[in-house]
Amino acid sequence: MKLSIFKKLTFWFVLFSLLICFNNLSGNDDKNILIYLTNPFNPFLNKWLTGINTNPETTYLFRPLIYGLHLLFWTGLGLIIDKLIKKDKNKKHTGR
Repeated sequence: MKLSIFKKLTFWFVLFSLLICFNNLSGNDDKNILIYLTNPFNPFLNKWLTGINTNPETTYLFRPLIYGLHLLFWTGLGLIIDKLIKKDKNKKHTGR
């Protein structure tokens, strides 16, 4: 049985994202610097995320939200790159 999941970038990107999130959850990144630097959407959402984090009524949403956005970005990027690789391999295989 061939384990082709290890050949997919989506798998490795999701694993990377989960490791970053668990590192943050464990308290090793209490300032959220690693989460911030490894998600390109965060600079655009900084004001909105800061508002959620500093509002006492919505602060409980902050961690699940940043983890979800982080995982969503890396999963999406992995899927796009895997699709491009598959398309390129199919193009080379058919000789076009």
